[in-house]
Amino acid sequence: MLRAPSKGHGSLKNLKVLPLAIIGTVLGAVVGVILIVTRTLPEQASQQATNIDRLYVFFLIFSGIIFMIVLLFLAVAIHRFRARPNDQREGKNVHGITWLEIVWTAIPFVLVLACAFGGWYVLDRDDVYAAGQKSGQQIHIVGYQFGWKFDYLNEEVALTEQDELVVPVGQPIAFELTSNDVMHAFWVPAWRFQMSTLPTQTNYASTTPTKIGTFDVVCAYLCGVGHTGMNSAVEGSIIPKVRVVSTADYEAWVAERKAEAAKDAQEAEQATTAEAA
Repeated sequence: MLRAPSKGHGSLKNLKVLPLAIIGTVLGAVVGVILIVTRTLPEQASQQATNIDRLYVFFLIFSGIIFMIVLLFLAVAIHRFRARPNDQREGKNVHGITWLEIVWTAIPFVLVLACAFGGWYVLDRDDVYAAGQKSGQQIHIVGYQFGWKFDYLNEEVALTEQDELVVPVGQPIAFELTSNDVMHAFWVPAWRFQMSTLPTQTNYASTTPTKIGTFDVVCAYLCGVGHTGMNSAVEGSIIPKVRVVSTADYEAWVAERKAEAAKDAQEAEQATTAEAA
């Protein structure tokens, strides 16, 4: 049981608020730095990843500071305003400190606004969808239980229902995302890229890969019994990793896929002709 302390134990009005706030801020900053140093984010492999990680650091520092200030005030309040042994009296009804109540309401409000502005600024600055439509690749991603299909919409590429996502390095990619059944979320952690795929609407997002290599693709939403298999990092998953290749290798891949598609179409036509005969 907590109660306002008697005169001998101090009072709310002589509680040293500023020193506690300063100590909490310092401790919170230390906690934030520790979390940042020990974080386990994957490598940065897109142009947008840098700003996303900076926003992450911003959120983490402020979260650590707020957490430690609240924790410190809570610990001090529990110690100073606790009921003493064998003291069964009702606690004194104390209004509190008006200016402190205003401050602890105003500061979180300002911090939330700062976080909201930071998020808006980063997302707006990282949005290269228009650039992708004009000069980069346009790719339609379709989620289904339990996998992905990729349609390459540029006229010079024009590939449909590809099982593997292959993109050229250094070019903006404009994605359109939908679903054939339930809600999925297409997530490439190294790109810091995630977008929901819905059966009732088309979502738009974009990224610019900066590193050649293979990168995991994950469905970030629980979409059914086969959800685990939609993570290319899971052993035994049939989902191919995303491949980022050079422009020359990308053009070679497109040519290869077109040749295979033409061959499949020819074989299907020959089979239909044979059945008709």
